[in-house]
Amino acid sequence: MLTFVTFNQATPIQQATFTTYNKAWVEQYFVLEEKDVYTLENPQASIIEKGGEVLLGLDITGNSVITCAILNAGDDIYELSKMGMNQDHKGKGYAEQIVNAAIEWAKTQDAKSIFLESNRILTNALYVYEKCGFVEVPMLPSPYERADIRMELKLQ
Repeated sequence: MLTFVTFNQATPIQQATFTTYNKAWVEQYFVLEEKDVYTLENPQASIIEKGGEVLLGLDITGNSVITCAILNAGDDIYELSKMGMNQDHKGKGYAEQIVNAAIEWAKTQDAKSIFLESNRILTNALYVYEKCGFVEVPMLPSPYERADIRMELKLQ
């Protein structure tokens, strides 16, 4: 079971995993895009100062093993984004834990809904999102070339 902390609660070493894990994950499957680089190099300005949050999942030793961002999209709608993890910890259920932690955080912000954009080749991730209650909705224009599926979870 993981413990979750926000970006500002995390140590600098833990904070650095947000960028490290996400860059590695994107580059494993796709190409880092301009929006990725800005967000990952400026989480305080691009996420937190705009009413979002970065969560980090810590194992029992205090190491960050998985991260994700919840972006404030306006009108009480949030976006689940930038989920990356230490590849040595795959298959331990951490993705489901952090998605549920992100949902709970969004509820504390009185979010109406959470959406995410992904790619259909990421079948394991899509399975986790479905398990957490997300359903596919029509795709809207996206800032990401790689996005070909949009999912949403209604909270209200």
